Amino acid sequence: MAKRPVTAQDILRIRLGANVEISPDGGLIAFEEICQDPETNETRSRIEGLRPGKPPWHLTSGTRDRQPRFSPDGTKLAFLRKAKQQTQIWILPLAGGESWQLTAVSGGVSEFAWSPDGQLLAFTTPVGAEGIEVEAGAEEKDPERRFTADVKVIEELAHKLDGEGYFKDPPCLCTIEPSPGAAPRQLTFAPYRVHDVGFAADGQAVYFLSRRGDDYDKELFDLRLYRIGLDGGEVTEVAPAGVEGFAAGPELAIAMSDPKEMGYDNTRLFLAAADGSGLRAAAPGFDRTLGNAAISDVPGSGFTGLAWAPDGQGVYGIYSDRGTTQLGVFRPDGSVEALTSGRHVVYGYSVARSGAIALLISTPTDPGNVYLLRDGALEGLTNLNEALFSEVATVEPEFFEAPSPDVGSVDTWVMKPLGLPALGKAPTVLMIHGGPMSMYAHTYFFEFQLLAAAGFGVVYTNPRGSQGYGFAFCQAIQREWGNLDLKDIYAGLDAAIEGHPFIDSERLGVGGGSYGGYMTNWIIGHTNRFKAAVSGRSVVDWQAMVGTGDGGWGWVDRAGGVPPWRDDSWYRQQSPITYVDNIVTPLLIENQEGDLRCPIEQGMILYSAVKWLRKAPVRFVRYPDEFHGMNRGGKPWHRVHRLKEIVRWYERYLPLGGA
Repeated sequence: MAKRPVTAQDILRIRLGANVEISPDGGLIAFEEICQDPETNETRSRIEGLRPGKPPWHLTSGTRDRQPRFSPDGTKLAFLRKAKQQTQIWILPLAGGESWQLTAVSGGVSEFAWSPDGQLLAFTTPVGAEGIEVEAGAEEKDPERRFTADVKVIEELAHKLDGEGYFKDPPCLCTIEPSPGAAPRQLTFAPYRVHDVGFAADGQAVYFLSRRGDDYDKELFDLRLYRIGLDGGEVTEVAPAGVEGFAAGPELAIAMSDPKEMGYDNTRLFLAAADGSGLRAAAPGFDRTLGNAAISDVPGSGFTGLAWAPDGQGVYGIYSDRGTTQLGVFRPDGSVEALTSGRHVVYGYSVARSGAIALLISTPTDPGNVYLLRDGALEGLTNLNEALFSEVATVEPEFFEAPSPDVGSVDTWVMKPLGLPALGKAPTVLMIHGGPMSMYAHTYFFEFQLLAAAGFGVVYTNPRGSQGYGFAFCQAIQREWGNLDLKDIYAGLDAAIEGHPFIDSERLGVGGGSYGGYMTNWIIGHTNRFKAAVSGRSVVDWQAMVGTGDGGWGWVDRAGGVPPWRDDSWYRQQSPITYVDNIVTPLLIENQEGDLRCPIEQGMILYSAVKWLRKAPVRFVRYPDEFHGMNRGGKPWHRVHRLKEIVRWYERYLPLGGA
């Protein structure tokens, strides 16, 4: 039976594997299965159990269960569940019995970790001046507190984070015994925020990321590594600025980047003693970034940090490499051994004491499934979207390297539209990724599949500024967008047109979100080459952007540290609004009203200017109660609405039947 084209509503049917965890003995795998609930307009998640050769089964019964973590002895599974107002830690005994709630803290729990002996869990929860409070079981009765709970009182420079909102009480570090009725103990206190907790190898202390001191609120993303004993007391700094993750083992493995590079840097592996002394680069010649820099609009979450090999002879880590992400092991001699290869994205892993590794992998035609890597052999364990993909057609992108004079080549993908007749011509959309310090990759992208199903070709590239190609490639555009990056984008597009006769160069569209939206704005302010544009959650005016987004005043570093009230020349030159008089391309602008990364005012500025000038059709679509990442994690029906708006806009101004 012929398969049908994908529709916007099919995004509601995609199921994702996420946060995989393998038991210490390697005999049981737990993972999140994430799906959309069209009736409630919510994202659901439950924890599935899996053994090789057998179908998955439900380990937990909740609809918002996530982050499974086996106890060190493998007898219990801890996980997070949102059952009432807040998310709490629950415990499932694996020998039999029902799961039970461990924590009941008023602010809820966002992350946790087991101690090496399984006798404690460390977790973070927001704690105010009153100390840890029990989660309320009913609505606040005091009318003053009830009707002023939404008031925001701000005294800190960094006071919000996209996806989280405006800060109230800071997340503090607590510990608790995994026993019914146990009371948590608070180890760190306001005003310092705590992230990414983990026990020392001897179990006598807890490491965490934070920023402390007088300028604790100056840079939201510039974190240090700290250590505190289980009895509380003095907090000691273990590693300086730029820490992004760690793993305790024979030594302390630390993922770090240089904060002066503003994210245009490789995240590198360092090793140190338990107290941070003897800090040194573990693989100084490895010119790739740790972590998963791949972009997708149906991303599954997973652990992409560091983990010591069971024998202590290396550190596992995911790294981004030329449009792929792979799992590797960093050896004591400074070498890096790739454990996976191929055109895919590894977006999560977990290692058993036996050395078996559970993986989460996506490809251009598969949003993501669970795999097992054992004795060098990779085995697929799930097929979560079998039902959907048995019905809908999927386009396999063609990958090639486009010549680009300055850098040799630029990785480029082309998707041919479905139903294209022989020798036929089709309108084609150039897509530009966000970041810019990220990368398009050999992974599934629903929006691109939808455009191809609607009859459009799709071209996308990884220009300078992208991760996965080394430090110099990424850092090249640190202080100037719209120059070297644009040369590479055009090189990819021109090579795609030359090598693919179906692309109608007279019916080209352009689009993207975040930095991709910025580049869309920039392009249509500098050329009339494109007949339609879609700009999402973008930067429009840097003077308005600095200090209003959650990046705060860190953005002034791109202007050489000069704030706009002293010299606004960089801000004017780098702002697409400066060139708005040139825009004649029909423009669709989409923004999220709760966006704290690129605030809604950016879209308002662009829309009002284009509308006032009356040189181009313009449409402004605003999504309430959504953050910056709505296209990959927003409310299900808002995501459907956005996709339909985009396709309709291109259909209107890039007619499928010809100009």
